[in-house]
Amino acid sequence: MAYINVSSPTSRAILQLSTASISTTSSGYVVPALQDITVSNANGIFNWTQLDNTSQLAVATPATNQVSGNIVVDSSTFFAATNGVDGIFDLSNNKTLVYFRVYFNGKLTGAKFISGSGYLSNLAPTVNPTAPVWVTPIQIAVDGDLTAGTV
Repeated sequence: MAYINVSSPTSRAILQLSTASISTTSSGYVVPALQDITVSNANGIFNWTQLDNTSQLAVATPATNQVSGNIVVDSSTFFAATNGVDGIFDLSNNKTLVYFRVYFNGKLTGAKFISGSGYLSNLAPTVNPTAPVWVTPIQIAVDGDLTAGTV
């Protein structure tokens, strides 16, 4: 088995965003201070019953795909444009289609990623006295299919 270990500095999970199709590992920018990330591919299922069958029947329907996670708010990418791409808040607020790659084990040659396009949503920055750093959930509602690739 080849488990994917993300504990070394060169094999960390990475979220890359751009407003143009991502063709290289340097397109757009890397979202800093990623705390966790989840890629969801949830195929829809339509179930029905028939009088002549004692079991339910099912067919697949289009998938609802999304990328979600949590980040520590970094003002250099949350509010400001970086590498020609608006900040995360503006990308969400302006409903800008973004292209993304989620790297599973860094960005070196041979690294695996899942890519697609979609819209940023569910930003909800929060801070409190016992957690005095702004953190926010982040979600990409995927527009279409997810694609697996290798650097």
